[in-house]
Amino acid sequence: MKLANRRYTGAKTKLLERIDETLLSVFDYTKYQNLCFFDVFAGTGVVSAYFMQKPQFGHFILNDFLHSNSTIYQAFFPQETFDWQKIEAIQSLFRGIEARDLESNYYSKHFGGKFFSENDSRLIGFIRDELDKLLESNAICPQEFMILLASLLYSVDRIANTVGHYDAYRKNITLQDKFVFELIEPIKSNAKIEIYKKDSNMLSQELVEHRRHIDIAFIDPPYNSRQYSRFYHLLETLTKNDKPHLYGVALKPKPENISKYCKVEARQSFRDLIDNLAKMSRVLVVTYNNTYTANGRSNARLKENEIKQILDSVGTIHVAEFDYKAFSSGKSSFKDHKERVFVCQI
Repeated sequence: MKLANRRYTGAKTKLLERIDETLLSVFDYTKYQNLCFFDVFAGTGVVSAYFMQKPQFGHFILNDFLHSNSTIYQAFFPQETFDWQKIEAIQSLFRGIEARDLESNYYSKHFGGKFFSENDSRLIGFIRDELDKLLESNAICPQEFMILLASLLYSVDRIANTVGHYDAYRKNITLQDKFVFELIEPIKSNAKIEIYKKDSNMLSQELVEHRRHIDIAFIDPPYNSRQYSRFYHLLETLTKNDKPHLYGVALKPKPENISKYCKVEARQSFRDLIDNLAKMSRVLVVTYNNTYTANGRSNARLKENEIKQILDSVGTIHVAEFDYKAFSSGKSSFKDHKERVFVCQI
């Protein structure tokens, strides 16, 4: 499975070339070498992966405060050596297990018959616990653990009974056994890669304090009240394997990693972020879509004119606009929505 093979709200997979074209129209990075790219809210990681194919970029900083996303970056952008034959042998072992022979576990008790079939959830829980045992016994190294765990996350996401996130599961459906443990395909890159799991504002401030230099900072924060840590709570639980107490119909744990960009503090948080990034960056690239005309939960906390004002205070901005298919859980009808890319030269 490739990096882009997951369902993720707001993923920029289909806009990568247009983002690149917009950036090039303002800042011709082809004239430079060993550029540093800071993916401030890295999400799926596909934007960084795209620019890793460009020889001008030699250094990447990826950040996201979701545990699952951080694990996925470490798996797809490996910084340590690993034994692929060992990984394939473990995959073969897991695929040979008969789910009906397994005992019930945390995942089958909570998610069986809801997000997955009973058998699939039992197998998912077994594999997750086995990965911890393999790591603790030194049967696998940390890098191999990350690759196997990310493979589990991708395999789970492929068959989950959802509309693409875990805010709810589809009801009145007979769930079939569909889980197959597939492996991800790590990406080969000669670039230096730093991976962080921090609040983006705090990390940016720390980088300024350490006098870091960034050539291009890519900024794609959440814009509405939909908290990503809540949208992807099941993948977060699988990643940590902390087996928390769950609440409500969607079976969510207690809230954590709540983003200020999804709350009333969004405007001030964005201003603080841009002020810090402007102190160390050459170019800022901000993506935005105009979902503020949608329903309440989808209403953008940041308006387009606010973004323009904040960016205009630190540099010269250029704006490009593209047709955009807004996220919908099936209950809303969005028309005439656009994706905008702001390029700000400091």
